[in-house]
Amino acid sequence: MKTRFLVGLLLLAGAVPATSPALADGFRDPHDFVLSVDVAEDFTKFVFTPLSPGAPPERGATFITEGSLFPAGTIPDDPTDFDPAKSGSTGKWICGGTHLVAASEIPAAPVWVMTDQLYQLPGQERMLTTSGTEGGTVSVRAVTGGTGVFKGWVGEQRQRFLGFNKTGGVTLRVTFRLRRATP
Repeated sequence: MKTRFLVGLLLLAGAVPATSPALADGFRDPHDFVLSVDVAEDFTKFVFTPLSPGAPPERGATFITEGSLFPAGTIPDDPTDFDPAKSGSTGKWICGGTHLVAASEIPAAPVWVMTDQLYQLPGQERMLTTSGTEGGTVSVRAVTGGTGVFKGWVGEQRQRFLGFNKTGGVTLRVTFRLRRATP
């Protein structure tokens, strides 16, 4: 019952359109919920702390960046011309972390960064947080919590790297498999 309520709230909020692959993927059992979104990083908002003055990001450099969330399937398989400022965004993505390799090793290295991500679907009343590593393939990350309708939900995030967009930022297809945490 609560799962159906959550789906209803997300549909009303516009976070998951009725035709979204998130709903087509369905529920694994009555307590699970699956949600998918596309992420487009706006690389003009990427800021890092250099380890030496004027140096590009190296292993150990920290950063913060952000982008826009879109319904799953919005970003094409070749995202080169995709603009994160495109209309139709359903929320905001904020990501902070530490480089595990130098920027010159991206995209060849299998794992690039260790990050914490915040998904505002939309706003602070509907947020999910995740933590883990990321790279140029599929990354599996922990869903560490949420607010509003996501309060008390945990699970797993699968993140697939789609490529780099018009701003030079990453584009991702993200699927959350959520379950109510047991008290």
